[in-house]
Amino acid sequence: MTQVESIIKQLQQVLFVERICQEEKWKRGDCFNIFQILGVATSEVRLHSAFLAELLNPCASHGMTAKYLSSFLDYVIRRESDPFEFDVDSAKVYVEYNIGNISADYTTGGRIDLMVQDKNKQTIVIENKIYAGDQFCQMFRYNQFARNDLQLSDNQLRLLYLTLNGDEPSKESLNGVEFKYYRKSYREDILPWLECCLSMSALKPMVRETIFQYINNLKNILSIMETFNNNKFLDILTSEDNVETVLAIFASAGEIQNRIRGNFINKIKILCDSYGYTFKCDEGVRTASDNNWIHISSPEVKDIEFRIGVKNHTNNDGFRICFVSLTRHNSNCGYKFWQNDIPTDDEFPFGWTYLWGEDGQNGRWWRWDDIDTLKDMTNGKMLDFIDNQLRRIKKENVFEKMNDLLG
Repeated sequence: MTQVESIIKQLQQVLFVERICQEEKWKRGDCFNIFQILGVATSEVRLHSAFLAELLNPCASHGMTAKYLSSFLDYVIRRESDPFEFDVDSAKVYVEYNIGNISADYTTGGRIDLMVQDKNKQTIVIENKIYAGDQFCQMFRYNQFARNDLQLSDNQLRLLYLTLNGDEPSKESLNGVEFKYYRKSYREDILPWLECCLSMSALKPMVRETIFQYINNLKNILSIMETFNNNKFLDILTSEDNVETVLAIFASAGEIQNRIRGNFINKIKILCDSYGYTFKCDEGVRTASDNNWIHISSPEVKDIEFRIGVKNHTNNDGFRICFVSLTRHNSNCGYKFWQNDIPTDDEFPFGWTYLWGEDGQNGRWWRWDDIDTLKDMTNGKMLDFIDNQLRRIKKENVFEKMNDLLG
């Protein structure tokens, strides 16, 4: 047995134990989660910003006054950052705070996900990202508002960029300008704070159980294993016997991703063959390179293509699905395949949508270098989604309908 095979076998044993743990939790009802049941598990506005705001609000229904906010300052704001004075008893909390219409050059306006301010204008501004990409000049606009409209100094402002794993905002979001902000993550910052909130809520069962379900929801999004199994997993990877081999595997991570994407593309080709569709793929799709596409068409309607691909693979843009005509343009044909808010235009006369996730609305399938996306390429979830799109195209004679509408 090679070293790699030995490591894989050890890790598989840990994953097997983790699977048993999850099955036991399911039997006990520990997997019952109201947020997942209501379909808001990954909703930034309807769940995450709203829930965090409720906990941070001293006047909220949890009845804990400013205790949660005080611990938030300790666990999230003051952790590894400059001292920050804040009067918790006078705090006001705002969700989706409107700072005006977005200007033509995108440098002013928008809605701040979460803002907390005390009577002395000490202010916490939070840009909350679960799966959505950055908007153009987004962090720049919020910083401009805080500095210019609210007239806040460095000592009065904490501008946070909160993501699942502590990602950097995109250059487009910063507008190429340097200013002070703090990267925070649900994994390293919010979860420890929530665990503290949970322990403080021992005598408030309704509040405690709701926080507990929210924590479980986050752990599910973050694919966090049980603590013991996670530690065992890391012990195997970082042991002296294994670490050299593990690092060698990491060095090949890029090509491993390319192989996973390549295998997924081949599965899409097999699907297309089963529907009698023509399949062509640009080489750059496998490497998630910009402006590369999978082209799917009907032998009878060669001018219309269903495409899967990417214009720009960045923090705020990624893989999408769309229809195009190779020779004709008519953005007013009156038919949209996806009923969303994205307007049609000459390039995409029948609309387009990002690859989100299983429900078509939430997720990060638009990032083809994301671990969860790569996982869903291998477990069949993404393929099932593409299959459903192709099945609908076939059933509704979409290629023929679009060809007739373009005239």
